Amino acid sequence: MSSPDTCVHCKLPIPPADLVVDQIDSKELHFCCHGCQGAYRIITGAGLESFYRNRTWDEQGVPSGAFEADYDEPSLAGHVIRRDETTADISLIIEGIRCASCVWLLEKLLVREGGVTAIRVNYGTHRAEIRFNPQATTPAKIFSAISRLGYLPHPFSPGAAQQAAAREQRSLLIRFGTAAFLSMQLMGFSFALYGGYFHGIDPEIRQLIQYFAAAVATPVVFYSGWPFLAGAWRSLKNRSASMDLLISLGVSTAYCYSIYAMFKGGEVYFDTSAMIITLILLGRLFESSARNRSISGIDKLLRLAPDSASRVDGDEVNTVASASLAPGDIILVRPGERIPVDCQVLTGDTEVDESTVTGEPMPILRQAGDKVSAGSLNLSTSIRLKVEKVAAESFIARMARLVEEAQNRKAPIQSMADRVATLFVPMVTTIAIGTWAFWWFTGASHGEALLNAVSVLIVACPCALGLATPTAVLAASGNAAGKGILFRGGDILELTSRVDLIAFDKTGTLTHGQPTVEQIIPASGQTETTLLELASRAESGSSHPLAMAVLARAKTAGIQPDPAGLVTAVPGRGLKMQCKDGEILAGSRTFLTESGVEVPTIDSDTRTEVHLSLGGVWQGLLLLHDPLRQEAQQTVRALKKLGLDMVLLTGDRPETAQQVSENLAMPDYQANMSPADKTAWIETRQEDNHTVMMVGDGINDAPALSLADVGCTMAGGTDIALETSDLVLTRPDLESLHIAIFIARKAMQVIKQNLFWAFSYNLVTIPLAASGKLAPVWAAAAMAGSSILVVSNSLRLGRLVRRTFSVAKPPASD
Repeated sequence: MSSPDTCVHCKLPIPPADLVVDQIDSKELHFCCHGCQGAYRIITGAGLESFYRNRTWDEQGVPSGAFEADYDEPSLAGHVIRRDETTADISLIIEGIRCASCVWLLEKLLVREGGVTAIRVNYGTHRAEIRFNPQATTPAKIFSAISRLGYLPHPFSPGAAQQAAAREQRSLLIRFGTAAFLSMQLMGFSFALYGGYFHGIDPEIRQLIQYFAAAVATPVVFYSGWPFLAGAWRSLKNRSASMDLLISLGVSTAYCYSIYAMFKGGEVYFDTSAMIITLILLGRLFESSARNRSISGIDKLLRLAPDSASRVDGDEVNTVASASLAPGDIILVRPGERIPVDCQVLTGDTEVDESTVTGEPMPILRQAGDKVSAGSLNLSTSIRLKVEKVAAESFIARMARLVEEAQNRKAPIQSMADRVATLFVPMVTTIAIGTWAFWWFTGASHGEALLNAVSVLIVACPCALGLATPTAVLAASGNAAGKGILFRGGDILELTSRVDLIAFDKTGTLTHGQPTVEQIIPASGQTETTLLELASRAESGSSHPLAMAVLARAKTAGIQPDPAGLVTAVPGRGLKMQCKDGEILAGSRTFLTESGVEVPTIDSDTRTEVHLSLGGVWQGLLLLHDPLRQEAQQTVRALKKLGLDMVLLTGDRPETAQQVSENLAMPDYQANMSPADKTAWIETRQEDNHTVMMVGDGINDAPALSLADVGCTMAGGTDIALETSDLVLTRPDLESLHIAIFIARKAMQVIKQNLFWAFSYNLVTIPLAASGKLAPVWAAAAMAGSSILVVSNSLRLGRLVRRTFSVAKPPASD
């Protein structure tokens, strides 16, 4: 398995003083340290010894710090995303992954760790996504398990991802600069050779110029072109043909033939191989820049939250990493500083600029007890805040994850392009071989036949096919994120473009979701105060907007609610609470009637009714009013002009629903609807071949949001509504819905244009190359141009969105 002076595990030479000898399965094995010995025993003890047979390590050794690394639980806690009591996720970067066998080993062994339920390791990025049970294990134990295998884990952070993107961009730029500079020198030699070909040249001078050309072309092919050569080798090892394989075949064929011809006295084509690399690198550089521009919406979100915070520890204020903050910590935020995580104001009154998070342009006064979001800017005075969520669970971090998910999920239309791209490379390779054979057997020179075949390999462009959908999704989701609109994926983008029916919830969606108690009507023998006390007791266990309004009115009246007793929410109906005097019911007329309470008829106009009963006896009524959003009418008009049908689905009374519907000129409404009624209504419309979008914000909307083809919620809604939504509007502005549908429709138009161009380009240029009408250099230019055209067309989405919605109110036409 190894020579006596080489470590069995890491393959490094063993200094005699460090030799560790172990007897395993009657074999004497040599290790360079006890860490490698322990890793070997863990791997073979788990029955995974095939790792050592299958691995292909170009480098030896393990990352510096592996085996000895010590992990601090509090610092890792800030990178954990809690799903529920028994489920949490963490992302990390793993140093030391050198081949696919490393990925296999990590995935096999870590799922055997107690508490780890799933792991996915990306070989290309070395990023691992781990899901675990926080009651059974901890991040520190997981990191230690990885370290014991000889790898070095680090928590994944957006900063690390941005640095990786910058390194990739810099590497591309250096390779392109090198290729461009040397290719210009090479063209000088090539012009001299072309001139000698037509006008005659001394054979010795000709060969000397060819030697210079070969010397200049070699670093272009093997340094600047290394990413293509490495990609081709990987595709061969994985038995999966790629674009890099086509490029490498074309470049290496032209280069190797030129070396052969140089020694045989024939014509050389070093300029062809170098210019192919240069032009394609230019296309890759452009693509990389476009991709970084497209995801700038995520970067802007992530950069809002500072990396450090001022934590109050007793009488001291210490600067700590924002990721290390835990719920309950006290932090100090001075004027001019941004808030690092989601918090609650403890002391101090200040104005906060939340425009980058909510889109609200005016500063908002925040006082003790108010909640503030990560990324908000403190304007006036120093305040002390109590941390409510770790950095990974803050509002902007969650929104950024939604955008990342969106850009990784494929649109269904992409599956067609993927199937074609899979067959594309073998098909083009066959056409290239056929082209060479045709020209060779029809009497063309070997060089001419070879160049025509190279042209076919180079001009064929699965890149345009592969880029057609992802670049449009990147551009659409990136620009949408900049306007506070988050699509969950390319599939949601496509579904949104096909929506023909939108169902709206009322409270918090079409209205502000901040109702106020306008009138209190107690039953005979009751007073307004006793009724408000009763209502506040029941509503104290709810976060529904109506409950908040009741509690706000109680606070104004100096009533402190007594939360004693268990409150049970009945979605779409109201609340139940057991107390010593009997059962309290608070909710709609229908809710109390269904529970056997006799409710008198009272004219409440179009206001929302909250009836109360105690021990089965009606106690009175609260009337609340929630005004419509200022932009609701214009948004409904704009959506109508897009050809969309709309309906109001509400649990409110028919009179209220009718008035809202009439005010918005919405032709249809459904009142007194429970969550089950809403899902049944949506299901019926889907059976009639409608593509339905549900727009809501509460717990009672979650089933309908989940069932609808596209579920849409506005930030500020409940966590469960956000989790079940496909489309999230991060700003409390209903006009964002019109912008979202506009972007989705335009994105699908761009995707179809890109696919049409990609197919048409290949149908035209491959026959041209095979017929000898397209030289390899022009083929490379056409291939790079094809990719650039697709990317440019996708970036046009951003300009279109900015131009269309640059004014305060978006136009209503598509």
